[in-house]
Amino acid sequence: MNFRFEDKLKLDNNKTFEFDEWLLKNNVTQSFPSREIYSIYFDNPHFQTYHDSNEGVVPRLKIRFRTYNYKSLNLNNFFMEIKKSLSYGRLKSSSEIHNIEKYLKLGIFINGYGICYPKIIVKYDRSYYKTDKIRITLDKNIKFRKFDNFTNNSFFENSKNLVIPEIKYSSKSHLGQFINNLPFEKTRFSKYCIGLEDLNLI
Repeated sequence: MNFRFEDKLKLDNNKTFEFDEWLLKNNVTQSFPSREIYSIYFDNPHFQTYHDSNEGVVPRLKIRFRTYNYKSLNLNNFFMEIKKSLSYGRLKSSSEIHNIEKYLKLGIFINGYGICYPKIIVKYDRSYYKTDKIRITLDKNIKFRKFDNFTNNSFFENSKNLVIPEIKYSSKSHLGQFINNLPFEKTRFSKYCIGLEDLNLI
């Protein structure tokens, strides 16, 4: 698992221009082409990962299958990502999934959670930036949809005007004055939790 710190920022569509100006002022440059991310989130029948996240329980997990620029189950490569939140940071593992239909139908066993099943699909556009040892992502056009046995790319419900910047770094010593010059409020946020609530699934 890879260790990192993550700081999410509070932003909306009306502030994106201000965010772009801040990136330019701080010599933050695009590090990778923007792409659409497509994530299938898993949970057990009790929605334990949702409740753990809302209550701030540590340690806690998020389980998802992720792909990029989705076309179809057969054409895309999917990766199982497990994010573990600890009191001192985040751990993330990623491994390629084969025969994804089996997991979508039968679920996947996770220690401490039991059998977890696909609950919702989240898709959004992500832009990538970097300065020194700090990475920044910007997620927008975030949409949610209930998982329902087939995963085509239509019938997504719009989100609530959400734009999510996130600062990622492996050591707090990398931040220096960078974080002090940040004109945006930090926040706790989970696309999975917001999606369940918006779709009235919880």
